[in-house]
Amino acid sequence: MRHPGLLMLLLAACSSGPPDPRHDDSPTFGHVLVLADQDLRPVLEDQRTTFEALYEKARVDVRYLPERQLVQAMLNDSVRAVFGAFLPGADQQAYFRTRQLTPHVEAVAVEAIAVLAHPAGPDSLSLDEIRGILRDGRLGGRPCAALLDDAGSGVARSLVDSLWNGAADQALKVQVAHGPQDLVERLRRDSTAIGLLAFSLISDLDDPACRTLRDDLRLVPVHRGDGPALAPTQGTLKDGRYPLRRPLMMLVTEGKSGLGTGFASFVAGHKGQRILLKKGLAPAHVPARDVMIVTP
Repeated sequence: MRHPGLLMLLLAACSSGPPDPRHDDSPTFGHVLVLADQDLRPVLEDQRTTFEALYEKARVDVRYLPERQLVQAMLNDSVRAVFGAFLPGADQQAYFRTRQLTPHVEAVAVEAIAVLAHPAGPDSLSLDEIRGILRDGRLGGRPCAALLDDAGSGVARSLVDSLWNGAADQALKVQVAHGPQDLVERLRRDSTAIGLLAFSLISDLDDPACRTLRDDLRLVPVHRGDGPALAPTQGTLKDGRYPLRRPLMMLVTEGKSGLGTGFASFVAGHKGQRILLKKGLAPAHVPARDVMIVTP
């Protein structure tokens, strides 16, 4: 007589199907949803395609959103990792506590806010002059409009953090374009305006899309008032001399070592940091460079 416990075990074995890539995932296998700030698309797409090329059974869906929408969307239970230029606030922390999660938060690079202008625009700007433009719409007594590429962009929040220490009541006098391309086209026609854009959108000079956004415009150097005016570069971002910096953060929210963890670890690891270096940002962990000196 067949033992009933053995029969149940055999039935369970027969009914079990193949692993579900959305649930039975590992750091290098499965299907995962990742959220990211839309300003980081040029940076993260190279990370995603390289990761998937290395791990053929891994599929990473990256949904790009303006920061304002991203902060709300990260509370979706299906989200495993988030990339942005902000730290989770009190509401997000409280939500994670209800799920008994302690997210892993780590800086993976230094990003920046770039100031763009018409070639006939300002040669350089101080932080006080940028504050005046954002507060009053004027530079040196003359009208000067400040342009953003999206109403929900994190650039506005980053500017308040950098220039007014995060004062919640500080209103910005800005005009909103219909995306980065519209912003730069308006700057090319208006020598009295400045554009404030995520540096990651224009940092890779090997990328034709980045070069197109920078064509016929000036990348305006910025100074604090007591030092030289500097443009954002990998060097000035890494050593802190460029004043409008912001961190590129990753937040891993899955409660296991799954594909979200695997992709985030890749971005923070050796290969991912080299990609960030190539994209023109300042990696948080500078990859080592082996130099061989050959003498005749």
